Order: sequence, then structure tokens, then C-alpha cells
Amino acid sequence: ISRGLSTTLAASSMSPSSCSFRSYSYQGLSFMKKPHIGFVGLGAMGLPMLVNILKHHNGGGAGAGGQVQSSSSGAAGGGNNAHVTAFDSSDVAQKKVHATCQGLGLDVRNFTFASSLNQVVRTSDVVITMLPSPESCKAVYDEMLNNEDVKTSLFIDCSTNDPNTARQIADKVNQAKLAPTSNAILEASNPVYVDAPVSGGVTAAAAGTLTFMLGADSEIAAKAAKPVLSTMGSRIITVGNTVGAGCAAKLCNNLVLAVSMAGVSEALALGERLGLRADELSDVINASSGRCWSSDTYNPAPGVQRDANSGELAGVPSNLAYDGGFALRLMLKDIRLANEVAEDGSLPMAHVAEKLYEHTASIVGENKDFSSV
Repeated sequence: ISRGLSTTLAASSMSPSSCSFRSYSYQGLSFMKKPHIGFVGLGAMGLPMLVNILKHHNGGGAGAGGQVQSSSSGAAGGGNNAHVTAFDSSDVAQKKVHATCQGLGLDVRNFTFASSLNQVVRTSDVVITMLPSPESCKAVYDEMLNNEDVKTSLFIDCSTNDPNTARQIADKVNQAKLAPTSNAILEASNPVYVDAPVSGGVTAAAAGTLTFMLGADSEIAAKAAKPVLSTMGSRIITVGNTVGAGCAAKLCNNLVLAVSMAGVSEALALGERLGLRADELSDVINASSGRCWSSDTYNPAPGVQRDANSGELAGVPSNLAYDGGFALRLMLKDIRLANEVAEDGSLPMAHVAEKLYEHTASIVGENKDFSSV
């Protein structure tokens, strides 16, 4: 977990007073006031996203001693109705969630850790997945759908995949049958899948200001996903008219990000050789045509990025020995996916960026933030 996560989450604009989900109906869609949410994948992005859901869904205040419940059955411990259920294959995830929630004083009596993926789909109306690769997504969805008691009406995949993988998963989801005991919040006999990859990194995930790129096969599915996504982000952009469009937009965005970060890093390195300080050159870039997210929000030079309000060093990876953030292995995954879907080798900048980030990973390790380039 990035240092300062609890502080950033606590300072986010989403107050516990706005914790309940809106109740609405349209075109045959009906939502409960508090649909049961499942969350799978509690890595650097998934954990703060889950915490923001808890802030909205359960409200503040340390209830029941702030103890996160774990469950070996389909029910939450202590007889409480667990409105949020999470699962992660890592044993340390539960400890991280517990520590973060306790630090924020969140009431987690209506939250439980599932003992299996099957438990998640047996208890959740909506399931959000945030997973590191197309392979892990396929495996997780195969396991969740290999279940005769699926009660999940809507699956929202926030992972970064290629569009074909998203469509393949959507086909499997659409072929599944909802259990008779499902709440069927979309009033359909089959579950529905949308892809909603994110932009903004761990900082936006913690602040609840992520941007979601939403791809859906129907307007109803897109509208159903938006109230859930709004608990974790500040902007939801519907792209295309089909599942996979969100992933397509995300790959294009991350191609820009990879190239721009490399460009800013190279310019700062050149400036240093020419006798310019990184902070001074960054001020010039940020007041000029070279300004971009990689220069003004996520500057790759140590000691440059500062909090706009306090003036203290910001909690970006370049100020933290490039720990946390968006790992090189994940950036490489996204660049490779972009090169693969292009098929004809028509992305020269992407190919150069792939080699550059591969070289960086070979020196600093693939788990360092991509700004270490």
C-alpha cells in the first residue's frame, strides 16, 4: 500500500453522509437502495477502491471495534447482513483492509471477507473485479461462473484487458443463468458484464477521483453500472456501444501515458546534463506547451512533486524510491497489449516504449513504478 493512503482516503471529497446508493428505476431496471456489492482483487488499486465503496456503503464510525469479518460460509459473522463482500487470493489483503479501515475509523460490521470466489457470486448483486492481467481475469471469471448458485446480476470489470478478452468474458457471463433466489436487479435471467477500466493511478483511487472508461452492450447495463462506479470515481465516460470499448480506450490512453512519461523523463535527464535543476525545468515545462500529467501531477524526478496545498513533498512514487504506484510490469503489459491488438506493427512509438520499459525493469526490477524510467 502506498504510504499516506489512509490520509488521502480520509481527505477525499466523498463523505460518509452520502453513503447510501440511490434508489431509481427506468426501462425495467430496479435497484435496491443498497445492493450487495462484491469486490475481487485487492492490489494497489483495488484496495483503495474497495475502501471508498465502504465509506459510501457503510458510513463512518468505528463499529464493532472496527473488526473486518471473515467468513468460511455464505453468511457474515455475527449474524450481520454483509452489504459488501471482498475476496483476494493473497492472505495479506485482509490484514491490509483491516488496518486501513481501522485507521479511518470505518464501520465495517456490514463487510466480510469471502473464503472463495463462489461465495462472492452467491451473495452479491453486483461484482467488481480489479485484476492484474487478462489471464487472471479469465481464470477468475471461469471459477465464478462455474457455479449453479450465481446471484450476481451485474459484473463490472475494472481491469485493463484487450478488447477481445473483454468480449470473451462477456459471452461467458451472458451464457450463465441466475439462481432462482437472485434479486435479478436487471430483471433478466442472465447476468450482464461491462468493462470499466480506470485512469488516475493509486492517488486517484485513494481520493475517489478515478476516471472510468465504460463499455457496455446496452444502455441499461451502462446506467446500472454508473451508481456503483460513482462511489470510486469522479468521472464515468461511456465509450462505443459495445463491451470491449472501455478496454480499447484504456489501451490508447496508456500508450499516451507510456510515451509521455518517457518523454518527460528524457527531457529532465537532458536538462540535468545541461546544468538545469529538475524542479526549475519542471516549472518551465508546466507553464509551457510540454505540460502533461507526467510532468505536473506524477513528475518522475525525485523531490520535485509537491502537494499543491501544503507545499510538502507529495506521495508520488518518485518521492518514495519509486515504490508503490503503477508497476513497470503492468505498464509493460498494457504496452504489449496495444502492440498485439495493432497486429501489423503500425505503432512505432509503442514498440520503442516497450523496449525502453523492458530495459528499465531489467535494471530496477519490474515492481518499481513506471516513472522510474
